[in-house]
Amino acid sequence: TWRPSPNPKADVASVALIADAPAGNHRSGNVDALIDELRLSGLQWQVFVICAFVLLCEGYDLQALALAVPQIATEFGIAAARFSIALSASLAGMAIGGAVFAPLGDRIGRKPMLVIAMLLAGGSTLAALAFADTGWIAACRLFTGIGLGITTVNAAAMISDYSPARWRFLLMTLLTATVPGGASLAALIAPHLIAAFGWRGIFVAGSLVPLGAALLTALWAPESLKWLVATKPNDPRIGRIIARLAPGLDPSRLFVDQHEIAVRRSVVGLLSPAHRIRTLVVWLSAMSGAFSLYLMVSWLPTLLQQAHWSTADALTGTAAPQLGGIAGSLLMAWASDRRRLLTGLVAGYACATAALLAIGLLPGSVPAWLFLLLLAGAGTAGMQNIWMATAVGLYPLDLRATSAGWVAAVSRLGAVSAPLAGGLAMGAHIAPQHVLLALVAPIGVSTVAIVLARKHFVPPAPVIEQGERL
Repeated sequence: TWRPSPNPKADVASVALIADAPAGNHRSGNVDALIDELRLSGLQWQVFVICAFVLLCEGYDLQALALAVPQIATEFGIAAARFSIALSASLAGMAIGGAVFAPLGDRIGRKPMLVIAMLLAGGSTLAALAFADTGWIAACRLFTGIGLGITTVNAAAMISDYSPARWRFLLMTLLTATVPGGASLAALIAPHLIAAFGWRGIFVAGSLVPLGAALLTALWAPESLKWLVATKPNDPRIGRIIARLAPGLDPSRLFVDQHEIAVRRSVVGLLSPAHRIRTLVVWLSAMSGAFSLYLMVSWLPTLLQQAHWSTADALTGTAAPQLGGIAGSLLMAWASDRRRLLTGLVAGYACATAALLAIGLLPGSVPAWLFLLLLAGAGTAGMQNIWMATAVGLYPLDLRATSAGWVAAVSRLGAVSAPLAGGLAMGAHIAPQHVLLALVAPIGVSTVAIVLARKHFVPPAPVIEQGERL
């Protein structure tokens, strides 16, 4: 407690000295409180922009093959259904990348894993042009998927580590929404690339941009401050990062709360009593939601052409769910940051269910279907972004990359089966609107599970230091 001294002038001088001291000197060094209380710095915006660009590349590469399938099939006289394995291969690769390799981000750092991921995705996409063979393309897409799986997890962990708790869901969702943004961009520019360079132009663009993203990340992305403090407290990078976040704060005083590092970095931690119900519901919902989303992503260009849409209209229709997903995810993130995560989750799936019922049961024109596909995407694609934010935001630091990796992995189980199921439906000559109607079932399962486990989906409050700051 402050008490006046016998010398009032000395008191005035002391108060002035404290007022003029750098703000960082009055902070305890709690990294969570530091990030949660300060305004967003230029360094944080730099991280967000780089991660957004990386995720934009991911969305483009994920959509690339589906857009090219009709043209490849026509050029080489191959039935479109034969690309089911190739379409599933990238999703299987994402499962492998997310579960097996992405958790290495908790051990060697987020930044090096992002660089490796972009190099792998760009190189394998370019390699797919070597032979116009479904087996070779499937093999290349497997490696592309591994890179994309690593990207999803470590970009989400990096964004979470630098996001204030009060905006974490919104920022994470805004940035991960660049994945459907990249897929939408691919669908919108595909007609122009095909007209100028044929279907190969889609793959060339999908290889060069990720390679550029790898260089950008290597040169300008910082490592996660939370990860460095928790695992390498003497790393000189901490001083450089803190100088831009809170000038004047001694890097040696930084620490991460013990609850952030108390659980083992493995799936065992995710299934511990504190997290088990939440983890299982997130896995179930992410898996069923991914099935719905990726059936649309993989087969919409072909399904819409079978519904007698023109090639240009079919490619535009493919972009609709992804564009809807961006808007839907942002609205759900806005609700989540106001501690209404359950409301946002249920509203998103209700929107998708209503849209798919209308597509399957009511007659409609191309404009009507475009609108309904936007709504369906607001729920399905939007929910997938929210699940990744939930997988990171509701778990302690040492489980975030592991949690995100397993969410990505289990969701790929649904995603991998979606192209195969779509191929079987096409082979059985099921009407396109009935294929889309069937997606109501997995979405309904997710909705029921979320409502039953509602008390496990409360976002954490911001960390605010109490009392005197040292």
